[in-house]
Amino acid sequence: MDLQKSCRRLAAWVLTLALAAALALPGGAVYAMPIQTANAQESVYLINAVTGEVLLDQNSGQQRCVASLTKMMTALLLLESGKNLDETITVPADLTEEFQKIRSQNGSTILLAAGEQLRRIDLLYALLVCSANDAASVIAWDVAGSIPAFVQQMNARAAQLGCTSTRFSCPHGLYDDGNVSTAQDMGKIAIACAQYEIYRQIADTLQYEIPATNLHAARSIRSTNKMLDPENSCYRAYIHGMKTGFTTKAGRCYVTAAQQGDTIYGLVILGSDRKNIYAEAAAILDWAFAGCPQQQAAA
Repeated sequence: MDLQKSCRRLAAWVLTLALAAALALPGGAVYAMPIQTANAQESVYLINAVTGEVLLDQNSGQQRCVASLTKMMTALLLLESGKNLDETITVPADLTEEFQKIRSQNGSTILLAAGEQLRRIDLLYALLVCSANDAASVIAWDVAGSIPAFVQQMNARAAQLGCTSTRFSCPHGLYDDGNVSTAQDMGKIAIACAQYEIYRQIADTLQYEIPATNLHAARSIRSTNKMLDPENSCYRAYIHGMKTGFTTKAGRCYVTAAQQGDTIYGLVILGSDRKNIYAEAAAILDWAFAGCPQQQAAA
């Protein structure tokens, strides 16, 4: 199966990227930006996952809102909890007010309701494929018993991963206040997530059907990652999804991995816009795979 091949390829990526993160040193080679980003304040961080070389670094240490990239940490804590992903759980009434708040801010949802019963694996697909904020809240409650307790776990785990500029205030990133990170820190969290095959599998999924529940018919969800869609102009066969994000304050945010043969890159972009985010990612990665870093002098 293509999916099995993809997972095997990415298993090697996980090991090399983790090694790269350990070996990459501040002050390494950084090349001139091959494109002009939509705005000069964007954060861009590109590394060669095999060598650990930092290829592009534009504001990568700047603390900023990261929107739904927050959900990478939410997924990580669920996976690290060891809970059975095939087990069915019940959405608690305690989250009714949280669901109303999410919808009042036009956050992405799968319209979960108190008393609904569904599997953790389906919540994880909703979280990572269509970026459902209500799924994030249910996962938080399921793992920690309450959203505040889960947020404490998020921040503790971020600190363990060496994320010195990351502060989470919610499990989904819809609320910008106090929910901040950097491109470098997001890369560290992505590395931790990518160690789980199920995360990689879900992040590479273009479309998924959540089975019918006791309260809802089957739901078909589609990835927010346009680079996975063969019908999109920014589609690239080399892309492996990690997470997308958007709020008005955060702008368009994106974490991805890309592989051609033995060459593997990790890319984080924060603060772009709807028109440019995927075009920027495609242009940067096309440039990298074309070997331009070896031909272009550092700025």
